[in-house]
Amino acid sequence: SAIILNKMFGTGIFVTPTVVLAIVNSKGVALLLWLVGGLLTWAGLAMYLEYGIRFPLTGGELHYIDHVWAKPPLLFPYMYSFMFVILSGSQANALSFGKAVIIANTPEGANIDTRLQKAFSIAIIGIVCLLQAYSRVNYVRFNNIFAVYKILLLTFLTITGWCAIAGKRSASAAASGKPYGIENLKANGFSQAEDHLYGFALALLSIMRVFLGYENANFVLEEVRRPPGDESRVYRRASKFTVLGVTFFYVMVNIAFFLSFLAQVTHGLTSFQVFGPNHQTRKASGIIQAISASGNIMSYTYANVRVKQEIARLGIIPWPEFWAKTTNRGEPGPALLLTFIFTSIMILAAPLQNANGYLVISTLFTYARTWVGLFLGVGLLAAPWLKAFRYGTQPWRPHGSRLGLWTLIPLVTLYTLGNLFVLVFSWWPSDVQKSLRTTSPIVPSVVGPILGTVFLVAGAAYWVWDRHILMWLGYTTEVMAERQDGSDLDVQMYFHVSNDVYSW
Repeated sequence: SAIILNKMFGTGIFVTPTVVLAIVNSKGVALLLWLVGGLLTWAGLAMYLEYGIRFPLTGGELHYIDHVWAKPPLLFPYMYSFMFVILSGSQANALSFGKAVIIANTPEGANIDTRLQKAFSIAIIGIVCLLQAYSRVNYVRFNNIFAVYKILLLTFLTITGWCAIAGKRSASAAASGKPYGIENLKANGFSQAEDHLYGFALALLSIMRVFLGYENANFVLEEVRRPPGDESRVYRRASKFTVLGVTFFYVMVNIAFFLSFLAQVTHGLTSFQVFGPNHQTRKASGIIQAISASGNIMSYTYANVRVKQEIARLGIIPWPEFWAKTTNRGEPGPALLLTFIFTSIMILAAPLQNANGYLVISTLFTYARTWVGLFLGVGLLAAPWLKAFRYGTQPWRPHGSRLGLWTLIPLVTLYTLGNLFVLVFSWWPSDVQKSLRTTSPIVPSVVGPILGTVFLVAGAAYWVWDRHILMWLGYTTEVMAERQDGSDLDVQMYFHVSNDVYSW
């Protein structure tokens, strides 16, 4: 539960509600979109549970697409790996961490130095990677502490919303004379909602990014406790309980924001109306978000480096023997280094000088991964007829819920259509400045979809080079090892060697 909770609950829930509200210009529509996001998350969880139970391998999606989309051999794993290695770092939450640290130590109205923000962001990534490389046990303990902290914080924010319903707030906040409580929630309900499809797609994509993390356990499934008799019980129950709890809190936090907090964003942080717009509130909100971002980065990194280690074991990236190694402490040190390198590059490349620069960098991986969700959804809908899902000679049947196909098919269909909606309408022409209510320079709306698609296409091109052109040049692949998980699944791990003719 902790590894799912920490990844789902980072800093997105603090920033995204105001971004979504700015895009759709309606509190009612914004709340509906958050409910849709929660429903899509539950549908996605239903799909990932089935994949995790059938393919209980560390690496998650990498092995799912390898088994299900097996032809052409390794094409889809190459596309996924190229995108994942480059884009899957914690750059969004690291940038939020850097911003929160600066805001906690500067007065209201001070400009954010983006160079300092990026420096703090790279520093927290380095600290997290070093901590995991040094001691996995202490890393897990910190992860659990962050999970408890986040539960308490979500509960606090929910109670704050209830205080707003009762009209309770500090004297300094009341002196501002701004709309508050039920009056604030009713303001801008549905009447002024925007109706452009790109805005809805962008808002939903932002919400889906905040909900990401429900699949985190799938990346490290071989480390999840598997009690005899019902090996998936812990995995199923912990995943469902955590996602339901986070969805409830997310909706309640949005209601709390609309009830008690200002509707605009101040340097990316929402100002508290309950406690008043003072320096202490600003400092506290910055510290709270910095701690939340740290927990998210730790959970994200813990799972993602294991996927990158699996990518190396498949021989997909150059020098796979090195990246697949573990240190003498039993930690994936080289994979942590790979994570630090590409996350730092993404942080340095983030166009923070643009009004939507953070939005682009934070949703880039989400958009590219939406393609993965689409392919996995189609694959699971075809599961009864696919050989990959069979248990030997026995036909496949769902194991994630007692209700079986009657609930699984509608949920997976909904998840697949939701991903398709985001993929299609993210290309829809739109005035981003109008959507974000800004006159500042912006990155064109199609940049995110273009880059997300380019990384996948580049992965396919790399597959042609690595698996075909190099073979034509005389290179061959050899099996490094073969790993079995105790079931009927095995994973062969490859790397390239050259023959004597082409030893150059």
